[in-house]
Amino acid sequence: MACLKGVISITNDLVKTEIIKEISMNRLYIAALSLLLLVFLAGCQTAPKKRDRDNALTDKPGWILNTPIKRGFIYGVGSAEVFGGNEAAALSRAKDFARVELVKQIEVEVQGSVEQEMLEVTRNNKSEFTQQLRQTVSSKVPEFKLSHVEQVDSYKEEGSRQVAVLIRLDVKEEVRSLQGQISSLDQQLLELETKLAEMQGSGLTRLRIGTSALVLADQRAGLQARLNQLRSTHDPLLTTSIKMLLENIYQITSQIKVSLRTNGREEQALQTALIAQLTKKGLKISASGESDIEIVYALRTTDVKRGETYFVITEGDIWVKDKTGEIITAVQEKAKGASVDPRLAKSRSIEKLSSGLGIALINALL
Repeated sequence: MACLKGVISITNDLVKTEIIKEISMNRLYIAALSLLLLVFLAGCQTAPKKRDRDNALTDKPGWILNTPIKRGFIYGVGSAEVFGGNEAAALSRAKDFARVELVKQIEVEVQGSVEQEMLEVTRNNKSEFTQQLRQTVSSKVPEFKLSHVEQVDSYKEEGSRQVAVLIRLDVKEEVRSLQGQISSLDQQLLELETKLAEMQGSGLTRLRIGTSALVLADQRAGLQARLNQLRSTHDPLLTTSIKMLLENIYQITSQIKVSLRTNGREEQALQTALIAQLTKKGLKISASGESDIEIVYALRTTDVKRGETYFVITEGDIWVKDKTGEIITAVQEKAKGASVDPRLAKSRSIEKLSSGLGIALINALL
């Protein structure tokens, strides 16, 4: 307004002067002064717009570009786009992304450390069977979740469809929580160790108890690795007593005995293939009645010839029993083999059928 008043004052003075000097030039001077007035008004209008832009940049929180660093806390920033005007849903997604970024700061080298620790325990009993057992155990470990995360701030720029969120982890509280979980797992592992030592059952019965300890030990190692990350320490992921327990369990695994029972010359071919598969996995084959696991199976084959190629489809019903004769699991498998030689096609079909048995045994043990 001050700028406008100045323009009006100047305009009045100039008009008065020109009226005194020369009335005939009035139109020309008025046109020129009108142009001058428009220039001044344009200047008055553009200045506030620039200040608005500067204010908008100043109002944007610093954590948008630079994640905060503060002793005792770990921060994460996430953003998400607003769809259909649902800002609450976008805020929830932004929190999830921020949590992922936060977890990444803790998960550095965690999985690698756990796997290295476990491989050290199984080094003396290493076989394809124990490796598959390890993989199955790892898949059963509960997903790690942070307990003490809170939202600190959120921001959405006017006119933008992006919403950003700042969250933080209270390191002290998370450390306390991890220590409590580790202590609880140690107690459970101690109870399983005692139970395993007192048990007089077969190798399979003892192993089925032991596999629970394998899952707990994996979980314990992961929690300790994360605790080490938060405290910047290098404490062992497993105690000496837990390592001895795991070595005992894997020793039991290596001593598991398997027998196969079948009838008929047709099914004898599958028995040969099954023995080859089980031996390759590190299992011991024994006579019926002396084993921890008995495998009973039946075969059905279908031959189809197309042109010069023979296709053999082999279907098998497999029952896995423990030492008492109780069926632990039942599996139906189907496989196809092809060759110009019918005997080779059949052999390939049976070989493929037998390869799936290892998975069935792992599931039976767990």
